[in-house]
Amino acid sequence: MAPTSTRTLFWTPTAKQIEESPDTLFREFVNRRLGLRLRDYDELHAWSIKDLNAFWTLASEYTGVVMDRTDPDVLFDDSRPMEEVNPRLIRAKLNYAENMLLAHPYARSNNRAVLSFIEPASLSPRDLDDCLMRSLSFEELYQEVRLVSHTLRTQYGIKPGDRVATFSPSNAEAVILCLATLAVGGVWSSCPSEFGVTAVLERLEQIEPKVLLTADFYRYNGKRQEIFPKLEEILAKLPSVKNVVVVGQLSKDREPRIEFAEQKDGRTWSTWSEMVRLGEAAPKELKFERVDAMAPQWILYSSGTTGKPKAIVHSVGGMTLSQKMVQTLHNATVPGDSQLTFTTLGWMMWNHLLSTLGCGACIAAYDGSPFAPSASTIWAITARYKLTNLGLSPRYLQVLETEGYIPNKEFDLTHVKQVQTAGSVLKPELYDWMRANIHENVWVNNGTGGTDICNLFIGAVRSKPIYHGELTCIALAMDLQAWDDDGNPVMDRQGDMVITKPFPNMPIGFWGPDGEKRYHAAYFEAYPEKKPAASDGVLNPGGVRFGSAEIYSVVEKIEEVEDCLAIAQKLPDGDERFILFVKPMQAPLTSDVVDKIKLAIRQALSTRHVPAKVIALTKIPYTTNGKRLEVPTKKLVNGVKFESLNLSSAEDPDCLRVFVNHPELRLDGASPKAKL
Repeated sequence: MAPTSTRTLFWTPTAKQIEESPDTLFREFVNRRLGLRLRDYDELHAWSIKDLNAFWTLASEYTGVVMDRTDPDVLFDDSRPMEEVNPRLIRAKLNYAENMLLAHPYARSNNRAVLSFIEPASLSPRDLDDCLMRSLSFEELYQEVRLVSHTLRTQYGIKPGDRVATFSPSNAEAVILCLATLAVGGVWSSCPSEFGVTAVLERLEQIEPKVLLTADFYRYNGKRQEIFPKLEEILAKLPSVKNVVVVGQLSKDREPRIEFAEQKDGRTWSTWSEMVRLGEAAPKELKFERVDAMAPQWILYSSGTTGKPKAIVHSVGGMTLSQKMVQTLHNATVPGDSQLTFTTLGWMMWNHLLSTLGCGACIAAYDGSPFAPSASTIWAITARYKLTNLGLSPRYLQVLETEGYIPNKEFDLTHVKQVQTAGSVLKPELYDWMRANIHENVWVNNGTGGTDICNLFIGAVRSKPIYHGELTCIALAMDLQAWDDDGNPVMDRQGDMVITKPFPNMPIGFWGPDGEKRYHAAYFEAYPEKKPAASDGVLNPGGVRFGSAEIYSVVEKIEEVEDCLAIAQKLPDGDERFILFVKPMQAPLTSDVVDKIKLAIRQALSTRHVPAKVIALTKIPYTTNGKRLEVPTKKLVNGVKFESLNLSSAEDPDCLRVFVNHPELRLDGASPKAKL
C-alpha cells in the first residue's frame, strides 16, 4: 500500500451502499450466529483467518452450498501444516455442477444462463444478432447437461476421475461439457484453439483425456482459422483420446462445415448434436455424483517456468466453497446479473467465469478479437444484450484510452454495474477513464488471483472505498503477507506474496508421477523450515501469462541457437514486455535467425508468445547446479542494482553485468499495442 499522503480516493460507498453490501450482510449474519461484534470488513477478515473452520462453515451456509457433511463438527480442517497434503481438508461430499445449476433462485428457470458469441462480421444490428451463436436458459442448460452427462456415462464410459478435455474456442458447448463432466465426477481440462501443437501436447499428454471437444474453425481478427490441421497432429500423439466431438463454431446450427469419418484410428468421431442425441434415454432428473470434497475437479496448467507446464489439480470442494464465496461476497454477483469476461479456455478466468452460474447469473462467452471489426465490438455486444458485469484486462483498457475511444459516446452503458480487472497492473488514470467513458457510477473491481488457486488473493468489496491504482482488500480467509528473501514479513516495500494458513482452493497436487513431490517443491521450498510460499516468475506481457520453459522448448530446437534466456521487462505504463536473450551458434545473431525464432514460437505456441525483442548474448547466466538465472537477470533488467543481488549460486556472477544499462533495453516510455 502506498503511503497515505500519496493516495487519491476514486470512489467511496454511501452509508446505504455499505449497509447493503454483501460482506456487510454476511458480517451481520456471523455476528448473530456467533454473538460477535465485528464492526467492518477489516474485523471480518481478521476473524476469518483466525477461525477458519467457523468461517467456511458459515460462508458455505450463507452462500447456499449444497453438500453432505461427513463430520458434524468440522467442515474445514486447518489443524495440519500447509505443506502436508491433507486428504480431509474439507469434510463433505458434493458436486460442483449441482451447485452451479440448482443452488440458486434461478435454478431450472427461463432466465438466461449462457450467451455464446463469436467475433461479429460487422456491428450492424443484423450481424450483432448473428454473432450470438447460442442462448440458453437455466432450464435449457440443465436439460442439455442432463443429456450430455448421460452420453458420457453410458456411451463414452466416463467414470469419476476420468479426464475430459477441450482443444476448442470458447463457446456454450464447452460450458455444457464441463458441467456434464463434473456432474458425473469426471475431471475437466482445457486448451484454447489458438495454442500450437506443442503447447497442447505438453499439457494433455500429461493427463491422458478420454474425450476431446474441438471445433472446425474459429474467427479471429476477421480471419477464419482452421483447427483440423493442428488437431490431426495432436491426436497422432494422444492415443488416450477415444472420442472426439466436433462443434461447428461459426454455424448457427452448430453443425461442422468440414467432413470427417465416424471411425478413424480407433476413435469415434461425432458432432455435438450427435453427442446430445446419444443421451436421449437419460433419466428425467440429472443424477449428480456427489464425490469427496478433495476429489479432483479440473486441471489447470502452470506457465512452464521450470519445465513442461505443471498440471495443477484443483478439488471439487475447494472450487465450490471458494468460488461461491468470492462471487457472492467480493464480486457481489446476484441472480439476473450477466458476466462477460474476455478470456480463452487457456486462462483460469474461464473456469472462474463458470462460477457466476452458481449465483443465478448468466455467462456471456465471447470468442474472437475485442478489436475486430473495431474497438466498439465488446461495447456493442454489452449494450445490445444488456450485460451487467464485464471482466476486462488493463491492457485492453489501456489501448482504448490511448486510441481515444469513448464507448458511452456510441452506446448507453448505464446498465453496466461493474468492471472487473485482472491480469496486469491497472494504471490510476484508467479508473478515471472508466468513470468518464462507461458511466460515473460504475464499480471498478480490481483484483489479483492465479492459476494456482483459480480464484482471488486480493479483491474488492462494496463496503470499502477504492483508491486509484490500489487493490482494495485481501480476500476473506486468506492470510496473505509479504516476505523478504529471508522469510521475514515486510511492510511498505517489495516482497514475495505468501499465504501462511490453509485455504480450501489450495491445489491438491500435480497430476502424474511424483506429483506430490513436485507440488511440494514448487510451493513449499522457498523458505526452508519456515512458512510455505510461492514466488511467481512467469512472463505476463499485456496480461497474457506464460512461462519461460515453453519458450525454451521451442527455441532450443533451432539449429542456429546455442542457448537462450526469457525475461520480462517492466514498462512505464505498468505493463511488461517479453525479452528473449539468445546465444547464437555463430556470431553475429542475424535478422534471418531472429525471424526464424519468432516464426517458430508463433507456430508452436501462439502470436502472444512472440518476444518484443530478441537480443544477442555471448554467455547465458546459470547457477552452479545448472539452472538459468532468470530471477536475478529479471531484477537487473528492471533496474535493481547489481551490488544488491545475492549471486552466491551463480556460476559466473560477472556475466550478469551485461544486463546493467544494456543499450537495447532502454525504454521510450511507451509499450507496443498488445495482441489481445
